[in-house]
Amino acid sequence: MELEQRTEAIEHEVLTSLYTNCPAATKKVLGFHLVNIDDALLLTARADPNIMLNRVHGLCGNKEIKPSTIQKIAATYTALGIKNYFLHLYIEDQPQASKQQLINAGLIETRGWMRFIRDVSVPPPAPSSELRIEKIGHDHANEFARIVCRAFDISEAAIPMIAALANDPRWHLFASFDGDTMAGAGAMFVQDDIAWLDWGATTPKYRCKGSQAAIMATRIEHAKSLGCKHIVTETGEAVEGDPQHAYKNIIKHGFAEMRMRQNYKPQPQ
Repeated sequence: MELEQRTEAIEHEVLTSLYTNCPAATKKVLGFHLVNIDDALLLTARADPNIMLNRVHGLCGNKEIKPSTIQKIAATYTALGIKNYFLHLYIEDQPQASKQQLINAGLIETRGWMRFIRDVSVPPPAPSSELRIEKIGHDHANEFARIVCRAFDISEAAIPMIAALANDPRWHLFASFDGDTMAGAGAMFVQDDIAWLDWGATTPKYRCKGSQAAIMATRIEHAKSLGCKHIVTETGEAVEGDPQHAYKNIIKHGFAEMRMRQNYKPQPQ
């Protein structure tokens, strides 16, 4: 349970850093804000409906969520005109009153996100890709961000936000290259002895060429070199009909399922 709570704490820092490092002009264009409601941290982006920029973190602690908190969260997004967002929680930890309040707020369950964890004792499988992997800095940050935004269907207006992660020493950015052409991307956020893997993406032309596997292996080895004991990542839960490329790549690299987090969103109108 302590490790689970620590992974929640590092995700809080991951999301906060996304906002604090974002240039002021980009925040204005996106209508990007952080809102604190009780124990919840709300990411809100009025000009970009992407779920990565409109979601609620902080409700997965081992305690009951106040019905009033759910009401205030729903009211905040409604007031901002944001019609789609994710509220992350472990529904099995909640009493019936909180479950009913989700219904009252017009929220329905959607595909969850599985969290994975591994330690650094076992090395990752050796990558079999002809692409070159490099740790990058400011000089390649915009190119890195462009690949990420396209892969996650985030608007191009958010490119400076992702690129600005290079300004935070807790973030380590990696990219795969075919000659001078960047093919794929992957980031790692480190706090204390935990590494959080995020923003894995590949340009369509270079899919199925081992980019993500090679970037994953490189990040695992780099986390070990920095003294990390645990590495955490997440992706959408396994569902029938989805090829689960990211899910399979994570398992292949020695991660074990930690816990599946439910996501709630407003009912379509």
